Amino acid sequence: MKIGIFGGAFNPVHTGHIRLAQNYLKALELDRIIFIPTAVAPHKSSGEFVSASDRFNMLSLATRGMSEFEISDIEFKREGKSYTYDTLCELKELYSDDELYLIMGSDQFLSFASWYNPEKIANMATLCTASRNDEDYEKLLEYKKQNSYLKDAVITDFAVFEISSSKLRAMIKNGEDISKFVPKAVEEYIKERELYV
Repeated sequence: MKIGIFGGAFNPVHTGHIRLAQNYLKALELDRIIFIPTAVAPHKSSGEFVSASDRFNMLSLATRGMSEFEISDIEFKREGKSYTYDTLCELKELYSDDELYLIMGSDQFLSFASWYNPEKIANMATLCTASRNDEDYEKLLEYKKQNSYLKDAVITDFAVFEISSSKLRAMIKNGEDISKFVPKAVEEYIKERELYV
């Protein structure tokens, strides 16, 4: 099986995340994609995060009825900071016969050399990223050339849905309409739970 691994804060999950996953599913002919919400990302303060259960629930709502998508709480069960390397080691044991594809944003890809054990991560999974524009695409290609362990990385030029979770949080705080950027069930969940206000 070919399995996509899509990690992130998903704080909150938005339409851009779901569309990107659907694009990869088709383009790489993946059998499924596992969304893995981060517990506490090494580079972010936990104060920015709503609870693990809220982020898990929003992902469940956003992917409801999409049989190729599943959500894993693997990082919530681990103590301390979440490192992708540790998560992939666990996933490699669980899916020892499968090919893993690690999906990440272009900004994460361009800082990949600074991650914990980047070469070992690249040995365990094929890295996949999407450029936001032509200039971005050239940067990603150049970065791939500079780091030999990224030789198998997949760089795509899907049309990126321009919204970020931080922008969404600001919009919610300001009482702006977010219905264009999140699935309806997620919007309702955010309102009911009064998240990000």
